[in-house]
Amino acid sequence: MPVIVVTRLRLRDPALLDEFFAAAVACLEQAKKSDGNLGSDVLADANNAWWTLTAWQERQPMQAFVGTEPHRSTMARLGDWCDEATFVDWEQASADLPDWQTSYRRLVTDGQVASLTHPSDALWDSNPRGRVNALVVFKTTAIGL
Repeated sequence: MPVIVVTRLRLRDPALLDEFFAAAVACLEQAKKSDGNLGSDVLADANNAWWTLTAWQERQPMQAFVGTEPHRSTMARLGDWCDEATFVDWEQASADLPDWQTSYRRLVTDGQVASLTHPSDALWDSNPRGRVNALVVFKTTAIGL
């Protein structure tokens, strides 16, 4: 069954954009060329936030992508670059990428928060599982919500 992965990353400092963007482009190209990738998309959002959306034939090719370069070393840098980093994945019957509104809803409902060196105060809520604080973190005017 296809696996969908959504990430939302917010840069903690606009001065980090060039380095982050170069790494993000490399990861996007890697995803598009990876075995099992069914589709990839990105979205620039307000307040230095960046979204990724990928679809995979199944979990194993997605996990292989995550564990190889350049994605692996890029993930290791997120703690330095970002003050917000959330992700979610789910299985769905269709191999099509969901729209951004669906991706947003899934991230808010089921998203997990990555451990960061410099997290923003808005990143955490009272949920011990580290669910996304949807009321504060997301300003998604770019995707019409």
